[in-house]
Amino acid sequence: MTDLIRGLALLHFANLVSTLGGDADSLLRAHGVDPDAAGSYERFVTYRGFAEVIGSAAVELDCPDFGMRLGRKQGIEILGPVALLIRHSETVAHALDRVSRYLYFCAPPDTTLLTRGSRSAEFTFGIARRQIAYRDQMVEKSLSIAMDAFRLMLGEGFVPLRVTFQHRRISASERYSDVFGCPVQFGSDVNSIHLPSGALNEPIRGRDAMVLSLAENYLAQTGPTFSLSHHVEEMIHRLLNLNRATLVEVAHEMAVHPRVLQRRLAESDTSFEEILDDVRRALAWQLSTTGMQISQIAEKLGYSEQSSYARACRRWYGESPRQLIERRRSLTDASGPAQRFENARVVRTTKQAAANDMVRIARW
Repeated sequence: MTDLIRGLALLHFANLVSTLGGDADSLLRAHGVDPDAAGSYERFVTYRGFAEVIGSAAVELDCPDFGMRLGRKQGIEILGPVALLIRHSETVAHALDRVSRYLYFCAPPDTTLLTRGSRSAEFTFGIARRQIAYRDQMVEKSLSIAMDAFRLMLGEGFVPLRVTFQHRRISASERYSDVFGCPVQFGSDVNSIHLPSGALNEPIRGRDAMVLSLAENYLAQTGPTFSLSHHVEEMIHRLLNLNRATLVEVAHEMAVHPRVLQRRLAESDTSFEEILDDVRRALAWQLSTTGMQISQIAEKLGYSEQSSYARACRRWYGESPRQLIERRRSLTDASGPAQRFENARVVRTTKQAAANDMVRIARW
């Protein structure tokens, strides 16, 4: 998963910092963020820099509710075309489902999930990065924006049943009451806004079906700018060494619910199981040239039984693990200087193509 998000995420940041007596440009530059990118739809900033800027402003300006203040100033405006899904969906439930599906467009690491109950519904928010600075400020900012969305859909008088945060309280109690207007719990399992189930069926007034169609078609055609599956692949590689490469463990490391991870992967036409299988297949090919025993390779791939690896190997390559080792050895022995030079050229070409792609993405 990329570390880049649209500069729009910092909309009104400079104005708020200035109001509080701070120097926005200095804060931004101190964390590697170009001041001209802050608030820009066309420019990108790193998610890490974005989080550090928000958190540092809260600390340096002695403003523990900075995230909530910024979220209230921004509202759903910072969601770009995703905001159109909120304004023009058929019902509240449809809007929330679409937000969960397309939120990657604004910030790939951010995830949401709507869980329906018989009496109440729970809208949860998470950041799919285990190590992120000032997570509490980021979460409070995001739930403040969510409140703007709910009040736009359900009316300014909307009050949730309750709001929960995973972190401890960082601002005065009255600040949370001012933003959410309901009981707020800290140290909870999830970051969430709870609302009556009946509210999900409320129609969104003033919607325009044509605008909804245009926005959804645009987002669907654009697709994820960056690959979630690549991030999952990286996590699997890391956790295989610890024998923990399961859906639950990977989701935990990414700080996202397993169901959210599975759903987002399905939207990219893949699944956790497919990615795990691809990683194991590539590693089996690589490890078969290292001189490791078959039992060691099976263990490295996360198989509890050597026979499970043998079956997988036949499915991947149509041969046994021993035959794969012998074939890989013969291929390695047969590759002379010319072949090694060609391999190096291919690697260099691939890296250059990747670099060119990143330049095109930044320009876009």
